[in-house]
Amino acid sequence: MSIILDEVKSILRKIKEEGIFVNDTKEIQNVISIFKRKELKIEEEESEIMNYYNNNIENYYSRLKLEKNHYAFLEAFLKHKLGEVMYFHRNENLTSRKFVIWSQDCIAAIQFLHRENKNYLNVFIRSSDAVRLLPIDFLYMIKILDKVLEEFNLDKKDDDTITFFITSSHFYLKDEKLVDEIIK
Repeated sequence: MSIILDEVKSILRKIKEEGIFVNDTKEIQNVISIFKRKELKIEEEESEIMNYYNNNIENYYSRLKLEKNHYAFLEAFLKHKLGEVMYFHRNENLTSRKFVIWSQDCIAAIQFLHRENKNYLNVFIRSSDAVRLLPIDFLYMIKILDKVLEEFNLDKKDDDTITFFITSSHFYLKDEKLVDEIIK
């Protein structure tokens, strides 16, 4: 069973039960989702998410084609930020709090924190379609953490954590029957 999809379904249930109607959507605000990296088997998660898209939404690779450049941008920008801070702020090290990137897209900011016993990736999402985008966003932000650790020769730690702060998590009213199928 997919930890990521379980979280998405939990969010969808909460939207269904507690959400408010806003501009052809049903929405909840200020959602926090936390994943422990050691609990996730990325290949299995990706396979489950691929099935989720192929069976419910659209072809997984079609969705990924729409999003891949954004994920590549976020990954490259975060790696650049680490390199930039390390180069221009020589008194900083990998424990700096300056590893923050900003975007005007739905994934608005990402902060990487490296600590002695734990790495953190904090992802700030302005708005998220919980049905059509959230599963792949969760997956790819986790993959970005792995790639950043690899790029900078940092070890994965048992307690590495990826935290998502979502200001508006919603589904479109046109997808309500689909949501009912997904959460049943």
